[in-house]
Order: sequence, then C-alpha cells, then structure tokens
Amino acid sequence: MLEGSGAMIIRLIYRNLLILSPLIFSLIFSSSGFAGSAEADPRIELEEMVAVFNAHAQTFDSDDVELVRAFNVFIDQRLSKHWDTQHMAIHLLKGAKYHSLSADQQRQIRQSLETTFYRYVYEILEGYRRAPLVLVDDIYQGKEGKLRIKIRGKPRILPALTGDLYLIKNADGWAIIDAGYSSFTYISLKRRVYQRKLARAGVSGLTAWLDEKNQRFFADYCVPEIAIAMPAKVRALCKPV
Repeated sequence: MLEGSGAMIIRLIYRNLLILSPLIFSLIFSSSGFAGSAEADPRIELEEMVAVFNAHAQTFDSDDVELVRAFNVFIDQRLSKHWDTQHMAIHLLKGAKYHSLSADQQRQIRQSLETTFYRYVYEILEGYRRAPLVLVDDIYQGKEGKLRIKIRGKPRILPALTGDLYLIKNADGWAIIDAGYSSFTYISLKRRVYQRKLARAGVSGLTAWLDEKNQRFFADYCVPEIAIAMPAKVRALCKPV
C-alpha cells in the first residue's frame, strides 16, 4: 500500500483524470457531434468544450450564485448525461456482485457515484484555475473497440499531466468507461477499495463513505444563498442548519 506523500500524489492524479473524462466525452459525443457524422473532427469539438470549461474556471466565484448556477447547468446539460455509472459500478464491484444486488441498491450506488463525479468536476475546476486544460492531438483506437483520448493539464502543485480517457459505443451513443495515467486507470486503482467497503459495510456503508467525502467538499456550498443553485443531489447532503 502506498503511504505518505506518494499516496497523496497518486490520489490527486487519478481524481483529476477522472474529472477530465466526462468533460471530453460530452463534447465528442453530443447529439449533434461525432456520433452523428463520420466526417466530424472530434478535436474541433473537444477544443470548444475545453474552452468553455476553462472559461468557467477563470471566472468562477463560489460566492456568486449566478456563476455557480451557470457552471451547474454546464455539468448537468453537457457532462453528466454521459457518465456511464452503471458500467463503472459493475467493474468496480465485479459484475456478479453488482448484479446480485437489488435494483434499489444498484440505484443507490449509481447515485452516490454520480454525486462523486460531480464533486470531481468541481475539484478539477479549482485545480486548474490558472493553468487551462489543453487537448493533446493523440486520439486513437485502443483495444476492444475502445477509443483512447489524451488531454493535458497542469494542476497547481504538480507537473503537467497527460491523462488517458477510455470510451466505448453503447446503445445510446458513446460513454466514458474509465480514465487513467500511464498504465493505471481509475477502476484498476479503486476496485479493491470499493469491493472492501462493500464487503465490510454493505451498500449503505459504501454509499455513506462516498457521501461523506462529497458532503465535506460541498459544505461551503450549503449556505442558503448558494444552495439554491446546486442540484438536488448535492443539496440532499447539506446538514440541517
């Protein structure tokens, strides 16, 4: 097990990479984009979406309700609908275990993952305020029909990082299924943690663990004047005043 500063750096790298994944995916495979035209150049669309994200990062103020609301609209309408939380839950928990859960338990896990990914977007926003994301030209097909895409960013306390994003085609178009760095991916790094939490504490313990992390991060957004601009899944985590 990694310990100390090394573990902290690894966690930060993969947290950032996961946040990048919905950003890239939502642009390439929007209803009017790559999925609908063989001639469409995904790089052009990616650059447009990255520019929008960078613009939000440069002007964002967590005390300005309209800026917070606008950023949430960006996430809800352009990003979150492309997060394949079911695919990720299946591979984080193992397919047989996930499918052995009731429909309501599966829904609880997916909802906690969705809120977690929402948090990741906010974390990447904070981390890249002064160092915009940059699309890298490497876009190529990986194994098993997965599209592998690269994007570079420079967090405030780390050197520039180039992440790998893995996408597949599904019944609704395309979806992001994983993100990584070098030979590692989020699922490969987090699989044991999720499985251990589920085995020791059950579904309620796993979702409570995720919700606690999200609750701590979004605490500053729970003040009444800002909470009204947050999505219901975040407001549900706010402790009563």
